[in-house]
Amino acid sequence: MSRSSSTGSGAAPRPVHRRWGDMLRADALRMHYQPLLDLRTGRVTKVEALARLRDGDALIAPGQFLPSLCGDGHLELYRRGLAQVLTQRNAWRRIGIDVVASVNLPPAALGDPRYFDATRAAFREFGCAPGELMLEVLESGALPCGVELDAQIASYKTLGVELAQDDLGTGHSSLSRLRELPFDCVKIDRSIADLQDHDAADVLPFLHHLTRLGQALGKAVVVEGVEDPALLDALRIFGVDLAQGYGIARPMPGEQFPEWIAQAHFEPRRAARASRYARLAYLMVWEERMLADAHLRTQGAAGHPDATGDIDAWLAGDGPSAQARDGLLDAARDSGVHSGAYRAARQRLIATM
Repeated sequence: MSRSSSTGSGAAPRPVHRRWGDMLRADALRMHYQPLLDLRTGRVTKVEALARLRDGDALIAPGQFLPSLCGDGHLELYRRGLAQVLTQRNAWRRIGIDVVASVNLPPAALGDPRYFDATRAAFREFGCAPGELMLEVLESGALPCGVELDAQIASYKTLGVELAQDDLGTGHSSLSRLRELPFDCVKIDRSIADLQDHDAADVLPFLHHLTRLGQALGKAVVVEGVEDPALLDALRIFGVDLAQGYGIARPMPGEQFPEWIAQAHFEPRRAARASRYARLAYLMVWEERMLADAHLRTQGAAGHPDATGDIDAWLAGDGPSAQARDGLLDAARDSGVHSGAYRAARQRLIATM
């Protein structure tokens, strides 16, 4: 709901900060909604609520106004934001749109019972069935000390609320949180999916292995910051559950969402294997299988009957890619997937993609 990492700076003059705090209390808060795409079904099943302040014709991003909130300002933002979100969700349901809404929760809230009380009160006032709300615990601050966090999270779950660890890969002890706390979902931070400043061959391994880690721990996995729709092909291959970002949709006012979702179509592309992102993803999944087969053989078990056949399916034909593919297979067979020869052959194959 807050997203302090949004566009904007907190370096505004103090009188401006005071004004923004006053605006929040004067009903200037406007919640916008960014869709989350279910990669298995191609349907939008969730939205994340993101806070804005309306100042005339301008919208103030949370990165600007959050530093102005002091005392109980964050609690006030949560109360007002949650009320707007549940009201909007009820309006959507009346016209046949049923999506889960997610709201951001500051880490300190897990040590402050007033946030739980505010959540319970909002449910009583606006109604919210189990599974209809997700709270995203932000990575922007340390979790409170001296608090039984399992018990705090369990109290929210008694309301039927799902909880997500937000911004996995940044912030405060995110892997420890993932291991120790009973989150239902993890969201991989947008910085991990940054393809503007980093090559896909460097980005995709992080997405692949973080997805495997989250799912191995029984969590649903969301990738944030998807700006290129072609990346969706690779995320589907990795088995990512949901994706979010400008490549799907920008945050929008609630009244615009029905028209947008009526026109949105995100079926997997038939030519997915032709994209570079998809080819790289298939390579990584194939390598994962090859490594598993190699381990099985060292234990005296049979490997996959035709592991090499998978690579032919997405690098079929002639030309440089096929030649590089054959070189990769030769290196894997003759020297093993951990060898220098294999790594060199892998680089040659990636260069042809």
